[in-house]
Amino acid sequence: DVNGVIWTKTKLDYESQNSYTLNVSLSDGNTTDYATVFIKVTDVNDNHPMFGVVNTTINILENMPAGTSVTTVLASDADSGFNGLVTYALRGTEEKMDIDSSGLIVVKKELDREIQDFYNLTVIASDQGQPMLSTAINLRVIIDDVNDNYPVFSSSRYEVSVPEDKAIGSELLTVSATDLDAGANALVTYRIVNQQPPTSSPMFLVNSATGQLSLSQQLDYETTKQFDVEVEASDGGQPSLSNKTLVVVHILDVNDNPPKFDKAAYDVFVPENIQKGSPIYSFSVTDEDEVENARITYYLSAEDGDNPYSIQQNGTILASGYIDREAKEKYELLLVASDNGIPQRQNFTHVSIQVLDVNDNAPQFTKAQYSASVRVATAKEGASVLSVSATDLDVGSNSIISYSLMNRSDDFHINNRTGEIILSSNLTHITADTVVTLIVIAADHGVPQLTSNVRVNDINDNPPVFSTLIQTKLSFPENVDSLELGTFSATDTDIGDNALIRYSLQDDFAGVFHIDSSTGKLMTTKSLDRETTDTYELKIIATDSGRQPQSGSLVLSITIEDENDNPPVFPQKSYSVTVKENEPPHVILNVTATDKDIGYNAIIHYTIIGETSFYVGELSGAITTLQPLDYESRAQYTFILKAFNPGEPNLQDTANITGISSLL
Repeated sequence: DVNGVIWTKTKLDYESQNSYTLNVSLSDGNTTDYATVFIKVTDVNDNHPMFGVVNTTINILENMPAGTSVTTVLASDADSGFNGLVTYALRGTEEKMDIDSSGLIVVKKELDREIQDFYNLTVIASDQGQPMLSTAINLRVIIDDVNDNYPVFSSSRYEVSVPEDKAIGSELLTVSATDLDAGANALVTYRIVNQQPPTSSPMFLVNSATGQLSLSQQLDYETTKQFDVEVEASDGGQPSLSNKTLVVVHILDVNDNPPKFDKAAYDVFVPENIQKGSPIYSFSVTDEDEVENARITYYLSAEDGDNPYSIQQNGTILASGYIDREAKEKYELLLVASDNGIPQRQNFTHVSIQVLDVNDNAPQFTKAQYSASVRVATAKEGASVLSVSATDLDVGSNSIISYSLMNRSDDFHINNRTGEIILSSNLTHITADTVVTLIVIAADHGVPQLTSNVRVNDINDNPPVFSTLIQTKLSFPENVDSLELGTFSATDTDIGDNALIRYSLQDDFAGVFHIDSSTGKLMTTKSLDRETTDTYELKIIATDSGRQPQSGSLVLSITIEDENDNPPVFPQKSYSVTVKENEPPHVILNVTATDKDIGYNAIIHYTIIGETSFYVGELSGAITTLQPLDYESRAQYTFILKAFNPGEPNLQDTANITGISSLL
């Protein structure tokens, strides 16, 4: 202006032009002078730092070491000096990354995608002016996966129990493994790498994608009870990482095996004199199953129903009945072995029991006595008189018979093989009509040797005789369906038919008693009732079988023992009695029950049920008032009187008692 002051006409911008050169003229109208003015613009911090072109999304592998460059960010500031001096700061790294003064971002600490897979960073560029100006930019650093994690199974050991009849293809269980990596590095596939015990074909399959373990071959508990299967899980990384787990498969027994006999059929030999209850054979039966599926139950039966044998549950056959080879020499039995599984399985075998002969039968002559006539006048030494014959029910040596005379005779001898009696002399010293009695002994060849004898020309001159030692006074209980009273046998000193005794009863009391005609075994055919008949006089008659029969008898006195089989009985079912009021306690009624039994069984006790104002004598049946009655309080009493036996069983009867209280 006129005063020489230079003014700015517009706002100066250091960043656009930081100096000016002005030519200034000075004139007084006459003279002009010139000067050059140099103007230097001083910088003011009026510009923020500015970032250049930056990729705001950066990918980096998680396994990069410390110092690895992540990215570089550059910022510039149009100001100068400290106003244009840019410094960098980094936020959001969680101390995993750092930035230097050049804007280079580097890895500071090891990255782990499985812990954090991205970072949102903020880079701040600041100048050094006063006041300081800053600019920020946001970056997203994505941590790319590296295959640094192994697949991990949910369990280091799996166990599953499978019945042996499980269908092929059935799912058993699913193993599961996880991989903390991502993408292909986390894609898990499964395979079986080992199976113990090994088999020609794999027993199991595993779905490579799902880990589902299934059955590929039929199981058999009896062959293998447990499999250990090693399953491997591998990821899809390069290189692939893997891990293993153990699957223990327990095989459960199923009742799929029947009992097995070690033979298809058995031949057993047993002597006929074996004692009842003696073991005769033990079977070996196996069942490949276990526990209840292998616990054997035996059943023994005869095809014809005749079975004197039984079997214990340990497989041992016992003689449980009387065995007599002469009655039956061979038994065909069916033995069934059943297990206790579900469903039950069984097997059977045939058992043939051959009864071996024991010398338990003495020779028996075909006749009870023999007789022959010899003409003395024509008798010659060596002539046959007659032949005796005996048979033996045993077999083998036990049935071979030899004959001999009990007493030596000068006139007769016997062929020990044929039983033929032969003259040893001409009988010149014997007169006619002489009776000669010979006793012939027939002996078998068994061990021990058994014998019998027969008399020639015996006469029935002896009756049967009962022993005087037989107890004739007997007592038996009543109410038993069939009683064995004993065997009452007589003896006869004759021989043959003369000594063959038959037994009978003089009176069987309408069929109450029966005696075995051959053995003398006495029994009842129906139950005895003491209340009907309390004693019997029973006469047993023994008669021999001679041509002129002889007999003897035995009288039994039988007393029937009482059983408590009759209850007490009141003569009437109800009683009524009138009692005047206010009378002192006294007997108001005598009630008596009867019992057909005797002794202790006929003792009767009395008791009152349902009333406490009266008392009954326990044994007398006398009913007494316990206190004076009051008509106005109660005019009538009704209660039950019970009569009962104190013994077992407890039998009883009841009667209704009505007591009426009357006015004085």
